[in-house]
Order: sequence, then structure tokens, then C-alpha cells
Amino acid sequence: MSRRVELLLLLSFCCYGAVAANGNSTKPFSLRLVDGNSRCQGRLQVQRAGQDWTEVRPLSAPLWFGNRACAELDCGSALSLEEKTVPHRDAVQVFPSFCADSSLIDCFDSDSRYSPDSLELTCSDSVRLVGGRSLCSGSLQIQDQSLAQSWAGVCEGALDRRGAEVLCRELGCGAPLLQGALSPLGQTFHCEGNESKLMDCNRTRTGPETCPTLNLTCKEPLRLVGGASHCEGTVEAELRGEWRRVMTPDHWDLETAAAVCRGLDCGSAVSTEKRRGSDWSEAWRVKTACMKKSSVRECLYDYGSSTSYLQVICSDSVRLVGGRSLCSGSLQIQDQSLAQSWAGVCEGALDRRGAEVLCRELRCGAPLLQGALSPLGQTFHCEGNESKLMDCNRTRTGPETCPTLNLTCKEPLRLVGGASRCEGTVEAELRGEWRRVTASGSWDLEEAAVMCRDLDCGSPVSAEEREGSDSEVWGVDPYCVKESSVRECLYDESSPSLLQVICSDSVRLVGGRSLCSGSLQIQDHSLAQSWAGVCEGALDRRGAEVLCRELGCGAPLLQGALSPLGQTFHCEGNESKLMDCNRTRTGPETCPTLNLTCKEPLRLVGGPSRCAGTLEVRHRGEWRRMMTAGRWPLDSAAVVCRSLDCGSAVSTEMRRGSNSSDVWAIFPDCEAEAPLRDCVVGPANDTDSMEVVCSDSVRLVGGRSLCSGSLQIQDQSLAQSWTSVCEGALGRHGAEVLCRELGCGAPLLQGALSPLGQTFHCEGNESKLMDCPRTRTGPETCPTLQLTCEEPLRLVRGSSRCEGTLELKFRGEWQRVMTPYYPWDLEAASGVCRDLGCGSVVSRVSTVILRENLWGVKADCVKRAAVRECVFSGSLYRAYDLDVLCSGHQEAPKDRTVP
Repeated sequence: MSRRVELLLLLSFCCYGAVAANGNSTKPFSLRLVDGNSRCQGRLQVQRAGQDWTEVRPLSAPLWFGNRACAELDCGSALSLEEKTVPHRDAVQVFPSFCADSSLIDCFDSDSRYSPDSLELTCSDSVRLVGGRSLCSGSLQIQDQSLAQSWAGVCEGALDRRGAEVLCRELGCGAPLLQGALSPLGQTFHCEGNESKLMDCNRTRTGPETCPTLNLTCKEPLRLVGGASHCEGTVEAELRGEWRRVMTPDHWDLETAAAVCRGLDCGSAVSTEKRRGSDWSEAWRVKTACMKKSSVRECLYDYGSSTSYLQVICSDSVRLVGGRSLCSGSLQIQDQSLAQSWAGVCEGALDRRGAEVLCRELRCGAPLLQGALSPLGQTFHCEGNESKLMDCNRTRTGPETCPTLNLTCKEPLRLVGGASRCEGTVEAELRGEWRRVTASGSWDLEEAAVMCRDLDCGSPVSAEEREGSDSEVWGVDPYCVKESSVRECLYDESSPSLLQVICSDSVRLVGGRSLCSGSLQIQDHSLAQSWAGVCEGALDRRGAEVLCRELGCGAPLLQGALSPLGQTFHCEGNESKLMDCNRTRTGPETCPTLNLTCKEPLRLVGGPSRCAGTLEVRHRGEWRRMMTAGRWPLDSAAVVCRSLDCGSAVSTEMRRGSNSSDVWAIFPDCEAEAPLRDCVVGPANDTDSMEVVCSDSVRLVGGRSLCSGSLQIQDQSLAQSWTSVCEGALGRHGAEVLCRELGCGAPLLQGALSPLGQTFHCEGNESKLMDCPRTRTGPETCPTLQLTCEEPLRLVRGSSRCEGTLELKFRGEWQRVMTPYYPWDLEAASGVCRDLGCGSVVSRVSTVILRENLWGVKADCVKRAAVRECVFSGSLYRAYDLDVLCSGHQEAPKDRTVP
């Protein structure tokens, strides 16, 4: 029997087996802690391959970064991070935001420089909670020296109340919350309660066994002070044993405050405000973007003195959970008689008045969905004037199994000054005050869609930012709105700007790839404002044209489900809205739903074909050139090509003209994920234009990049449809023509090629595949031609083709490729090795280059797409080129789906 097996048999307290330690042998870096009291406490140092150990200089490093470092060191949870002064030496700067979603090494700057500061990290030695929503919750694991440093789970019942208190205190958390899995005796750990560490307690060692794992939640070390209850007041947090007020340089909205309410085991965030006092005091600083992913404590770091402080009000004992906002979801209440646990409420427990009290308590609008309400209110009996639901008389019933009550309150929003309730200037209510709303960033149709949804209107037709007269407004963060409701993203702001939004009143297309496609739904006031699907055949061509025009889209594309007569809507064609058409009203029926696609309002002008030229977008009824403040690589241009029903994106270029004119501005980075029209943010004046070239009639689809996949061609004789091409249709010359037409390198995979080319007969000097003589054959079933062209990139000035400085061939020219703003990280560099078939990245060095005209690449894009698709032309003062060393293995690349 091996020594390892013998050690496992000595397992003393647990369950599902050991958790393997993290080895650093294959990592391109190592971490260590020096001059501390244990191997899990001390000053943090980093060592890169072939380099010396270097101090780490802190820069707003929150606790979650420390926890990542503790995991690398095979220690427990992070307890504290603190800035320390050290003798004169070089240090590496740490940028936590660089590695939030990638390897820890990406946090560290590539260059070291003099710094008098160092970062001291303290991790727990032998205990941690894993898999929970914060460092203070999860499954308990301990590290036993007798088990070769492995981490092992702990059985339910191993701790009693005193043991749980010791553990929570050791982890820097508050008192234990969830006690369901605790034993009144403590079957494994026998603590007096005054121990500083759980492993200091007396312990009963038992043999290996299979058992449920102990899950525990400790309170977050937070509190609200100066309010009417523990769920209201000024935010304070404890870190390193010190309570301080919390402040933030960022916007503080309800979505952020929700993390505080959750950490305090209170209800929903009801109100939040950033205030300025008169007295200076020491404060913890917090990044709000971090809090939307982690707990408050994990996002704290040292700041110094501040007069600012944060006020939060949470609901005490009620909340709606699992909905799309704080104003919708399943109702839960917190009953003191149930040891603070949250319990669901049965359908029928509320009547209309009870629902109104609840929505008012949560600072939402009137209740919307009343299907689960009882005319009597079986549990809560409210008069309607109560301020809180728990103030209502209540019939207490025993535990039962029942359907849970789901409720939606209206969002406290409105559009004013327009032709209908779905058009006008945006106003919102927060803290009992209605104000106009302005955006802190660009506001496009994608964000406006959230506004229209919250108002129970149709699709967004236009969104515009205008100058107003008000100074006190609510600001709203567009990035926040994409994931939450508008109300949750509001904050105090002073600005004369305001937002104008137009939503369609009573029609929308849902479930499609854009606002211009999907299943048609209408809102019929005779049906209590509900949205109902429309049957196939309800529209004819003229009705579809009216609908697409109403939604601000182009002409209707897919007509398969249209009727030549229009069985429900009878339009003349000149109506401005579909609901203005004469309508045949029919009773409820079961039928296939009408699906419709309208063209995106885009065009390319001034080029040799409809698939090449200057990009123009129609917005608010006006065609204008498009410009973007961001970079415009091929993966963004692919959206244009797809919308125009052209082939693959071949090239894109920002050109500067001599005359300034009105253009439509595009929200940066939106266009890679959403249809282009959805990304228009408003008018601007500029000389730039965007030139895009798409392949006219050929494309490769379903591969890992635009240079690989199944070959499809667009045949004019087949009503613009795309059809696949059979294996053997191309010879070597044809494959070369195709790859060149798509802007790719030489053809790689030749297995499906014919030495003769059975369909396309190319000489090899043609510029387009469709210029080659072609043998036209009838429809047939055959294996589809799969082809891969080389990616047009190379590493130069290295000892092999898998080492050197990155260059890419774009528009027939080899150029060095650089990344703007920030150095390449390892994940981005691995994309270069992947595209070259050179295995894994071994090392990368980013060197700063000071030049204006360059070929740039979006490093975050390389993590999900081929390097070529992420390249743009532009002018930047500061950029980084890349020297990369790959392992050299010829690994087969994984396919991915492309448009």
C-alpha cells in the first residue's frame, strides 16, 4: 500500500476527499510571502521565469486580489492587505483590474521601478470557506499537515456554535448566520470560544467517512449606523480589526447598495445616497464595479481621510427575489420567530391593498401582475395606509407546501412631454423625488430597450441626449442599465442634459437577433395591457412595411409567413403605426406565431458594389455617415456584412476627410455584440468616415475564424440565398483565389480539394472566386467543402517561426501589430500562438512604442477571436508591441462559430 493511501486513511474529519494543492511548477511566475510570522503572512513578492524576486507595489489592491494570491500560495482565505514602507528597492506595480477575468500574472506590470512601498498580505493558515457568495460563506475546508498539505472538507455537525464563532472570527467575518448544520455538542472540534484559530481547538479524530459537507455563512463585517434600524444608516466596514466609514469615488446606485443589504441579511435596497459631511475621518475606499461581483469586504482598500460617506436604507423584513429587478420576483419575508430565516409567501397571501403596501415599502410603483392575488388576502390583512407590509395584521399559519407568490411592481419611471406615455423626456423617482434623467455615458437603443421594457411599452425607436435647463437630475450609468433596471442605476448628478426616448406604443418583435427581427407581439388594451402573439398570415406585404417603418427598421425581409391578403391587419401602406390599420378582431386561438425580419437600416456607398464602400446608417429618419470613438476591427465590421446579407468582412479602415459634416456616432465596443443600429448614440460633427469591404458572394462559416469553415456562395439565380458547395468543387488554384479574396493566407486543409476542380475552374490569377469559369450543376446532396486558409500573421526576428515580434499582413502589407493603452497579457498572447499553430504561450514581452500611425489590435478581442479579426488602423501616442515565445507544438485549433 502506497504512502499516499496510508495518509488518506488517516483522514480525521471529513468527507468527500482532499482538495489538491495548487502547484506552481508549470506557471510562468511564482509568488511568496517574506518576513512574516508564517508562510501565509508577509510581504508579497513575485518572480517571473528567469528573473529575480521583486517586491510588489500596491495600487488600490482590494481583498479579492489578496485572495487570488492566497490561492496561488496554497494558503487559506485572504484576511488583510496592507501597504508597508520598505528600504530603497525596485518593485513591480500591481493593477488588479487587469486580471479580474484572467491569470493573476496579468495583474503585474512588466517593468519594475523604484518604490518605497510594498504590499503585506495575510492569509488564513489552515481554514477556508469555498464555493459561497463571499469569503465569509461556503463549504468549510481545512488543511491538515498530516495529509501532505491537501485541503479536506469537514462534515456537518463537526462544529457547535462556539466553534463556528471561532471560525468566523479567524476569517475576519462577523458572527455565524446559518446554523442548520451545527451540532449542539460539536462532534469534531471542541472549542471553548476564546481560541484565535479553529485548529487550536481540541479535536476528535475519526476515520475516513462519506458525509454531507458543512456549509456555513458568517455575517459580513458591515454595519449601518445612525438609522432607525440595523438596516438603515451610514455604511461602516471592518478590515484589519478597524471599523471605518466607507466611501467611493464612483457612482453609488441601488445595484451597488444591494450588496450592502445582502451582506447585512436585510431585504432589498430601497434608497442610497452619497453625502458630504463637515468632519474629516479615516475611511475605507471601495470600487463599485467590484461590489457588483463580490462582497463589500472583498472590495475594500486603504484610502485615508475623507468627508464623504454613504447612506443606505434596506427594507427590514421583505424582499422580492429572482425577478428582473428589485421591483419584481418571488416575495420573501423574514420572520423573527424563524431565527432570521427568509421564507417564501404563498399565492393568495396578499390582496390588492397588501400588494400596494409592499410595492410602496420597496419604493416601487403600483403592483402590475395581480394573477396570484386574493380578493381577501389570506395571510396579510392590510388597510392600505401602512408603511410596511409587516405592520399589517397577519394570520399566522403553520408550515405548508404551496405555490410561491410572484409579484411585479411598476418601475418608478415616466416619459413626459411626448405624444403618448411611451414617448418623451425620461423622468425617474428616487428617494421620493421625481427628476429628469441624464446619462453618464453614451445612450443607445440597447439601453433604451430597458427603459421601454420597464415602462411596459414596445421596442425602442430612438434615443437622444439633449440640452435642458435643469441642473439637479438623476444620472444613470448605461453599462449598469444593460444588466439591471433603470431605477437601480440612478445616482445624484448635476447636468443640463436630458434623455429623450421614443418607444413603439403597442407593437414589438421579440426573441430575434435584433430589435428588427423576431416574433410579432401586440399590446391590446382590451386585454388588460397584456402582450399577445400574432398569428402567421395576419399581415400582408403592406402591413409588414408599416410595422418595419414604425420600428425604425428597413424593408421587410422574410415573407414566408405573410398572407397576400392580410387576415387580421388590413393596411393601405401609408399608416404610421400598425395599430392604425383596419383590423379584423378574432377570438382567442392557437396558431403558429408570426415571425418577421426587417432589414437593418444600413448601406455602403461609393464602392464598386453594394458590399463595399463608406458606411452609412439611417437613424431618426436620416441617413448619415458613421464614426466611432472606439477602434473598428474586422469582428465589428462582420456585423455590417451580416446585416447587409454580404459575405465575410475582408477589411475595414477609418479614413480622414477634409470637410467636417454631421455623422452618427456609435457606442464603442457595442457593435461587436449587437446590431449596428442599436449602438447609435447621437449626432456628432466629424471628418472621419468608416470604409468597409465585405466579400460579395463567398464566405466560410462555422469555423474558428473568418478564414476557416464550410464554403458557401450566394447565387443571384437563387434569390440571394446562400448555398453550400460540394467537396471537390475547388482545385488548388480555386482555393488560393478564395483565400486571397477573403484577405487570408494560403489554403491549409486540402483534403476536400480536387486536383481538377469539378465546379470552379480557376487559373489562379482571378481576384474573386465567382470570376472563375463555373460548371453549373443541379441541386444535389453531397458532403460540404470544408476549407482552412492560413491566418496572415507571423513572428519575425526569432530563432523559429514560433518566436519573435508579431506582424500581420493586412491589405497586402506586412506591419508590426501593437496593442493600445495596456501591455499584452498572457491570455491575449496565447491567441497568437493558437493562430500560428504553435502550441501554448511560454513568455511574452510588451515594449512601449511612442508613435502615431499604427496597426493596433484589441487584446480583449484576441481572447475570443482570431488576431486578424481584432486589428484596426489608427493613431495613438502610446502603444505596446509584442515579442512572444510559443511552445512550438502543432496543436489542432478548436473551431468556433462565426457569423
